[in-house]
Order: sequence, then structure tokens, then C-alpha cells
Amino acid sequence: MLMLDVHQKGRAAVAHGDREEMERHVEALQGFGLWATMQQDD
Repeated sequence: MLMLDVHQKGRAAVAHGDREEMERHVEALQGFGLWATMQQDD
């Protein structure tokens, strides 16, 4: 489902949580060579 969201929408949310937790997720994903960023929910 995530790959389809990225293909169709250009992005997909893979995790939700507090800032520190999300920073760890972003670093882990980037460590695997993936492009990952954080975005604050409105």
C-alpha cells in the first residue's frame, strides 16, 4: 500500500509519533538509503 501511495501521490506516511521518535525513524530509513523526511501534522 505504501509503495502505491508513493507512486500515485508522491509520498506516503510510514509512522506517526512524537518528534524524537520520528527523528530516529527518519535516520534509520536514511541509513538504508531511502529518502525520508518529517512533516508536522496540521
